[in-house]
Amino acid sequence: MSDQPNVIVLVADTFRPDHLGINGHPYCRTPELDAFVRRGATFDQAMVSSFPTIPMRTDWFTGRFGHPRHGWKPLDPQAFTLPKALALGGYTTQLLASTTHLLRNDFWKPFHHFDFSRGLEGDAPFARGNEPVRKLHANRRKTRMEFGRTDDKPALCDIAAHVGHRVRYEDEHHSSELATRACRFIEDNWKAGPFFLWVDSFDPHEPWFPPEHLWRAYDPDYSGEPMCHPNYSKASHYEAHELKNMQARYAATCTLVSKQFGRILRTVEDAGLFENTIVVFMSDHGMSLGERGVTGKTIIQPDELDHLAFHPEIGRLCWTMHVPERLGCKAAHPGARFAQPIQAPDLLPTVLDLCGLKPPSSVDLEGCSLVPLLKGQTDAPPRAISVTAGTGRISSADGTTFCRRPTVTDGRWTLHLSEPPKPAPAKLYDTAADPLQARDVLREHRSEAVRLHRGMLEFLRGKVAEPATLERLSAANIGLE
Repeated sequence: MSDQPNVIVLVADTFRPDHLGINGHPYCRTPELDAFVRRGATFDQAMVSSFPTIPMRTDWFTGRFGHPRHGWKPLDPQAFTLPKALALGGYTTQLLASTTHLLRNDFWKPFHHFDFSRGLEGDAPFARGNEPVRKLHANRRKTRMEFGRTDDKPALCDIAAHVGHRVRYEDEHHSSELATRACRFIEDNWKAGPFFLWVDSFDPHEPWFPPEHLWRAYDPDYSGEPMCHPNYSKASHYEAHELKNMQARYAATCTLVSKQFGRILRTVEDAGLFENTIVVFMSDHGMSLGERGVTGKTIIQPDELDHLAFHPEIGRLCWTMHVPERLGCKAAHPGARFAQPIQAPDLLPTVLDLCGLKPPSSVDLEGCSLVPLLKGQTDAPPRAISVTAGTGRISSADGTTFCRRPTVTDGRWTLHLSEPPKPAPAKLYDTAADPLQARDVLREHRSEAVRLHRGMLEFLRGKVAEPATLERLSAANIGLE
């Protein structure tokens, strides 16, 4: 056994924590992941930091917050990253992914070894020109149509169905293919640690084409068009039975991911690796499935782009860690739950701390090691507030908008802000009493909103946010003067 623990990170893109059966979902079956939650320590207030896909992974990899100044862009080749840090510490590093955004944005470059399972969403690794792309939805308001895309062009779900036309059985799906490769890596390296394995599954990200027997278990009588890709717009465009089919397809894809990640975890167990392997299961963000009258996680229409508010269905993450007992984290006992807010930049310093490695003195990490918390030091939470925000273009801006639609929480109070060019009243929720954020209490507790807003501005100044960002989010512009 190596003195240093192995590290395995399992990422499921767009997996909502409320769709784990152990967390109380009324019908979604995830027994394999439920078993891992019982085995590990779970952070119930793991929050999105920099939304969406690539910004979140940049935060994970670099231990820094991207939304104040970085955005969606390729990984900086000069950046100090988690795989680079572990490689310097003597680890063999391996990336396995079906999230092809990582391929296009250079996330494979810091790893010794990498492999991709391609063909999800709009990714088309092979031409298939003999047959036309078939439209799955006669009413294009029932699927996502990209900004600037006209109705005569195929939607993402059409492309995915066209590329994946031969995928029928569970073992043909990308999550199964990815799990097979991960299990093979473990079988080939279980005696050769220390190793770092990052498994990045695009499932349960849409479009959802799970095997029929899985989604029929949740929606047995449906006979309409496949509701396989939300429209990133109003839920009112769907009939009730169509919305139910969308929810069933998402739940079935979560079930499939649980089964495949369960295969990986069983291989870890059979190889006797849990006693010397840190295993982390995470997601990057969630997705609205009709809550608050929308489906999707942003607004994406041919004539409009914008972010949605980061309510729990979008802004909460899965984050469960198994920490070997020999590392002395007594509070990370099986089934432990932590209520302190944590965010993606905390991953890098936590893993390095557990592995006995230190970053160079020239590296400025902004995340917090969770090891004190895992050792039982609950009197010192990782941070006073968490700030969640999006980056990217919006319909009224040509370039990147940083820190869009920020949400601020201290674990109890959660403040949602809507700033220009589409200002709306700020909203405050007492999430201790109202975890689903159904009742705005800003009028009764305005002082808490002002406090959180001031804390957010202080946070952004410390992250060298642009003056234009600070002005856009000023008290005057978001209605908290």
